[in-house]
Amino acid sequence: MRRVLILAMLCSLWLAACASAAAPTQEPADATEPPAESTEPPAPADSTTEASVVGPAEEAVIKQLAENLGLEESEISLVSSETTEFSDACLGITMEGVMCAQVITPGRIIVLEANGIQYEYHTSEGGDRVQPASRGLVWKREGGIAGFCDILTVFRSGEIFTTRCTAEADGKMGSLASLLTAREIQQFNKWMTAFGETELDASDPKGVADRMVVTLELIGNGSEEPTEAEAQALFEFAQNLYQELTQ
Repeated sequence: MRRVLILAMLCSLWLAACASAAAPTQEPADATEPPAESTEPPAPADSTTEASVVGPAEEAVIKQLAENLGLEESEISLVSSETTEFSDACLGITMEGVMCAQVITPGRIIVLEANGIQYEYHTSEGGDRVQPASRGLVWKREGGIAGFCDILTVFRSGEIFTTRCTAEADGKMGSLASLLTAREIQQFNKWMTAFGETELDASDPKGVADRMVVTLELIGNGSEEPTEAEAQALFEFAQNLYQELTQ
């Protein structure tokens, strides 16, 4: 009897194995088959960049650039505009001779384009404060018998700022359009296009009594180096511009 039971159990196991082997296997999914199209709506774009939206801040910088360069506002396009927090009250633009309160200031970084050239501006949130950010030329004169300490900053977007190296000095603002002829502005733009970042020095030799130190930093988009004559022309341009604005 015991032998019969063992044989029955072996037969049952053999039949179960045969049934498992005969069962069809499921084919794996084709790895090359594209995933099913999602019905979920696309994620919203980053709200910090709104190149197509012209608000009060964008309108303010477009108007300023048009006045500086003598252009129609329709000739200026908005490249980008994004919200940010500047680390100081100067909207992230530091200039020698200008004190900045170290306080977080919400604002915007705005990039405009005109005649194939891009110009960056920093503004407060509502655009009531506008600070150009694309420096083109910085000229400094220090020393001499008269004890000069004068600084001129020219932005590629046409703004001009002058100050002195004293705590009580008051800066003066102007624009290329208000101080220069169209031909002079054209010459400045040619320098910006042709020359790269260059530091020039027209200081008196060291050891000279009452030595005058005169330097000029050029921040252009090109790759050329100015010749000696062109460097002299740049120094004369900067000094004349300083005198025009401070008279």
